[in-house]
Amino acid sequence: MPANVVANLGPASGCFLALVIVIGSAGRAGAEDAAAAAAPAAVVQAESYALQAFEAYGRGDFGEAIALYEKAYAAAPSADALYNIARVADLGVRDRTLAIRAYRRFLSDPGATPERIRQANERLSQLYDAEQAQLESSPLGPARSRAASGVAAPSASPARDSDPGGGWSTLQVVGFASGALGVVAAGVGIGFGVAVLNESHVANAYCADNRCTSQRGVDAAKAASTHATFATTGMAAGGALLLTGATLWWLGAGGSRAGEARAAEAGVRLAPVLRASEPGLTLSGSW
Repeated sequence: MPANVVANLGPASGCFLALVIVIGSAGRAGAEDAAAAAAPAAVVQAESYALQAFEAYGRGDFGEAIALYEKAYAAAPSADALYNIARVADLGVRDRTLAIRAYRRFLSDPGATPERIRQANERLSQLYDAEQAQLESSPLGPARSRAASGVAAPSASPARDSDPGGGWSTLQVVGFASGALGVVAAGVGIGFGVAVLNESHVANAYCADNRCTSQRGVDAAKAASTHATFATTGMAAGGALLLTGATLWWLGAGGSRAGEARAAEAGVRLAPVLRASEPGLTLSGSW
């Protein structure tokens, strides 16, 4: 009767290579002929492919060995063929990605034996450790490397220094807000400037050489002086805020991390001014 023959080919990469070939036993000629006659044609074909695969492995033709084991599995599916594919991919081809997938395929087969399940899991653990070490040093990033190997991707996405088209950086947002405030402050200053001109016309009509002939002229002169202070303050604050906004926008143009690093290198400091004569923000630093 047909029997499973295990060929122990010695240790390789710290693992014990055991290729399983389903071939006819070396029994007596009569019993062998009877078993061959009783075996289904598909099983006989699978055994033939398995023997050819073992011979291909022996001469170092690992790709051919895997292809023949696949043919054997297609002819008569068995966990033994899947285990052989995994071992050849692992210790012959030395393709970690292919080996991981092949071991997983073997472990999902209901015909897998407990001993080989244990061996496959041990080897998978070693392959995963090697995969993790490669991920930590890979410039491609964990997600891409894991996707290529079939290993589950990590839950968190890697951080990116910039996100072109995906939104403004923090410095750009602050710069825009500062610029908007600058426009408002400048507008207020212009408004008070217009009021100063109107009050000055009235004051000039009723006053001459600091002498006014009516209360209206006195009130207009005082109002013009007060409005002039507000106009000057508004225009100065507006200009400062606009300059601050433009500078922050430029610093943040390269993305949030790059812009913040650039601002830190330049020694940029943004601080509020709370004095009544200088409302707004001040920007200081060196370039």
